[in-house]
Amino acid sequence: MFAGGFLSAGINNANADDEVFKPHVVITNQTVGNLNTGPRPHSFANAGAIFTGADLNLGKLMGNDAGTLQFEYTFFPWLHNTGLQSSTKWQGAAGSAFAGATLHNDIDSTGYLSLFAYNQMLLDDHLQITLGRTNAQRYFYISSCGAMIACNDPLFMYTTGILPYPYGSWGAYSKYKMDNGLYAHGGVFESTPQDYANKTNGLQWGLDESSKATSLFGIGHQKTIAQNPLPHKYELNVFSNSAKQVDSGKEHNSKGILFRFNQTIYNDNPTSKDLDKAWQVFGAWSWNADEFQPFQQFIEAGISRIGPFGRPQDSVNLKASYLRLSEKQAELQTQQRLDATGIDQNTSRGESRVELNMHWQATNYLAVEPSIQYIFNPSNFYNPTAIPNKDGAVVGLQIVYNLGGRLGL
Repeated sequence: MFAGGFLSAGINNANADDEVFKPHVVITNQTVGNLNTGPRPHSFANAGAIFTGADLNLGKLMGNDAGTLQFEYTFFPWLHNTGLQSSTKWQGAAGSAFAGATLHNDIDSTGYLSLFAYNQMLLDDHLQITLGRTNAQRYFYISSCGAMIACNDPLFMYTTGILPYPYGSWGAYSKYKMDNGLYAHGGVFESTPQDYANKTNGLQWGLDESSKATSLFGIGHQKTIAQNPLPHKYELNVFSNSAKQVDSGKEHNSKGILFRFNQTIYNDNPTSKDLDKAWQVFGAWSWNADEFQPFQQFIEAGISRIGPFGRPQDSVNLKASYLRLSEKQAELQTQQRLDATGIDQNTSRGESRVELNMHWQATNYLAVEPSIQYIFNPSNFYNPTAIPNKDGAVVGLQIVYNLGGRLGL
């Protein structure tokens, strides 16, 4: 239905209930173009990813109640104008914290061990326990905003202390689901930004570069189409990043709240086993309690049409987002700009966007996701020494190909 759901189905087949060994190969490619905003208009960037991995069902292999061993290595080919240092790459060209922000994550074409974990289901599959090298966004980030290329929450990315998806670090996760749809979950994940930035390929498992850990805990309620003709998911999480950060002589860590939901409000075919034609609303709210972090609050709301034009696997999505910089981040940008250019011009603390995107399931294995977003009052978070950006548009195209499924894997 949504981009995130499509990709997750391709690469996170965690239980592999029917097979002992379940491999997967999913290829994605993101292209973004800066039409007329940011310090360097008319720039573009490209990033590919190849998710290769497998699930080994130890219980079926050994005839007992053992769990599943999950493995995934991600390659990043076809990189252009992405990665660090952000100011000289795509992010610095667009400047905005919104515009195609996922692309700066891809920094090493040689790839990264993104998942190496043991997953155990207990208590008639009500309790899940996962241990190993993994990423918190596999469990705590509801991707319901339509297109992966613009499905980003800058506050989540820069305040929680977790690595960008899909990069893995040491983590432990547990979830308990009740029959009435309620669930509770929690996890602790190593915070290792240096391990990611130093291009270690995820193969250095020591704790020398660790910046302590991020803890996330939450509750939620979910009903699928099999349980309710108006399926939904609501989730409220709290996080704490124990990494000590020093600012103005003070040591501090970051805490905050993450809320996500999607709700079907009208189902054209309520007796169908699939949600093939419906209207949904979705939204998000993130709040950070640490005044020294770059972002204070993120709000997003949108509406989706599932099954437009008589195509049940497609969706058209319209959303609006608002990001508020912290007071100290706005002051920092103003000072950096003054020092670099001599221009004393304040940065707007409120950045917003409207976006239209589509998920088009071209075949059973190929999805195409075009998007266009218009950004108002863009911050210069990625290029603070440049003069403030003007409002403008960014276009994107995401392609997802489930090669493993096409080969019958």
